[in-house]
Amino acid sequence: MRKFTPTALSLLALFTVTFATAQGPTAVAIETSDIYSNVATKTSENRAIKALDPNGFMYHFENLNINTQYSEHATAFFRDKVIVSSAKRIGAFSKKIDGFYNLYCGDLNQKGDIKNLVNFSRAINTRQSHEGSVALSNGQDVAFFTRSVEENGAHLLKIFRAELVNYEWTNFEMLPFNQEGYSIENPVLSPDNKTIYFSANIEGTKGGFDLFSVTINEDGTYSAPKNLGSEINTHKDEKFPYIMGDNSALYFSSNGHYNLGGLDIFESKIIDGKFNFPVNMGSSLNSTEDDFGFLMDQSNSGFFTSNRDGGKGGNDIYYFKREKTTQVLQGTIVDHKTNMILPNATVTVVDAYGRVVDKITSDDKGVFTTTVIPYNSYTLHASKDGFIETEEEFESFRGDDFKHKMTIKLPQAKAEIVVVEEKIVIKIENIYFDYNKWVLKDESTLSLNKIVEVLNEKPNMKIEINAHTDNRGKANYNNKLSNKRATAARAYLLEKGVAASRVISNGFGESQPLVDCGSKCSEAQHETNRRIEFIIVE
Repeated sequence: MRKFTPTALSLLALFTVTFATAQGPTAVAIETSDIYSNVATKTSENRAIKALDPNGFMYHFENLNINTQYSEHATAFFRDKVIVSSAKRIGAFSKKIDGFYNLYCGDLNQKGDIKNLVNFSRAINTRQSHEGSVALSNGQDVAFFTRSVEENGAHLLKIFRAELVNYEWTNFEMLPFNQEGYSIENPVLSPDNKTIYFSANIEGTKGGFDLFSVTINEDGTYSAPKNLGSEINTHKDEKFPYIMGDNSALYFSSNGHYNLGGLDIFESKIIDGKFNFPVNMGSSLNSTEDDFGFLMDQSNSGFFTSNRDGGKGGNDIYYFKREKTTQVLQGTIVDHKTNMILPNATVTVVDAYGRVVDKITSDDKGVFTTTVIPYNSYTLHASKDGFIETEEEFESFRGDDFKHKMTIKLPQAKAEIVVVEEKIVIKIENIYFDYNKWVLKDESTLSLNKIVEVLNEKPNMKIEINAHTDNRGKANYNNKLSNKRATAARAYLLEKGVAASRVISNGFGESQPLVDCGSKCSEAQHETNRRIEFIIVE
């Protein structure tokens, strides 16, 4: 049997929702299925159905056998089991008052189905209150859960804490940041167990229910609730937060962000401790009805809850598996001024978390290809000898199979006049020729243009062009080849208007290696020895 990671703790099932009246925060209890269908979905009937692509993942899901005519929600992983909140009646609670939710625990089989539901805790469950939305500590010995409390004739949800002592849940307390007259619900713990995220309609919301956080201090006290801000919260409802076990993303449901209808599930990447703008998880997961209660382990499978068409009644639990949709990014590296293609440029791809995900070299047409994940952002660092390293930002704003194209322009670095081994040289990048050829490659003309620029700036300067080969092949042939290459470089300078009297060309073959490695030269050493030098002689 598969065992889910303890840190994958999602807290989903809300049972009642409160509304502030014009007279103040007087609340009326309404069951989840009613409020979602009557408020979120029904108000969208007059709108055209929006189309959204899959958003980087293809979800494959199925309705579970555990679902009934009542509403069910998967709320948390507990060891190799799943905690379910349901309005159905089981065991000792078969005579409980209709409409109230309790917590049950079921076995999780290899196919993702939940079997053999039993009462999760007689100490936690009550007969005349809702219980649900459980958040378990990493050690699974502390539980934060929602329980309804009657205030002025209405059932409002509050967050409670309990400890597991000798296999019994005990030491119950309603947490101090609960506020009278408001619902505070859907608790979920951060992976380090130092922060509680939850949904509430307390004062200070941007509208409806917002997502908040509370810090658990070292002494066991709690900070004041902090609104997660306008990146996450809207003038409508944000609920059912869930934090990935590696703290990489926040999932939640909203009917305020761009959606298909009702509540949709959204993802907000967590980068440097900040929540990025949320993205709808797309049409392969969300429907035109209400979709919420996202709960996932570390193997890209898990559960969500929906009242979409085709269910068994109320809200149903769906088991899903998802596969990443990868896209192709094809780029071309060119010279900034001339748009000439630049082969052999290095492109380092860094994701939004600062991780290097690819390092590639542009081909002889200046083209590089890499894969990217939809709705992710990247920084591309492009570099080439003789050019200034350039960064380009790239973001994928679509979630289907797609081939992105981009062009990166590299500015040339200026030539330098330096002293090398008691010789004054004009230092530029290497000049390239095809194998055993002496015809200049196009990209090498860009390098020679730097020499032209220096000679134009210093009209009295004279230079020698000295060409060298590596030691492969016969010495006589290498001498001839190097002479032809030096002559080709000189001819280009003269073509650009440099006087013939200012340029001398020489070929030295393999006779003057920079690295004297004999017959044991590495490819890198051969490349060092293959060069053209521009020596200032006057």
